[in-house]
Amino acid sequence: MFEYALRLAGFDVSTAADGLGALRILDQHYVPNAIVLDLDLPQVSGIDVHQEVVSHAATQAIPIIIVTGTTWRAPAGVFRTLRKPINSDVLVNVVQRALAKELDQSATGDVAHRGEES
Repeated sequence: MFEYALRLAGFDVSTAADGLGALRILDQHYVPNAIVLDLDLPQVSGIDVHQEVVSHAATQAIPIIIVTGTTWRAPAGVFRTLRKPINSDVLVNVVQRALAKELDQSATGDVAHRGEES
């Protein structure tokens, strides 16, 4: 449902079925403009995925939006935490705001530039 709503809003979307899949995508040097992440993922938790993302220079500035049905505390530094159930329009709006903030910061030099997708 969220993937479809983000695509309809004009976003290119890559998905992973679990945390390990997400890490594999990032390991292929794919640097997304934003990450929507659940905390309760099979194989590798969203918390561990978050730690990996923020521990690498190439990915540490990516805004992360947590969408979760758990009551777990979201890691520090995420752009926003959304608790399920949420309306897909809310997620689209939050992703748009995260990307707008990233553009504002990169215009002032506060965020390292990332290369374009190949």
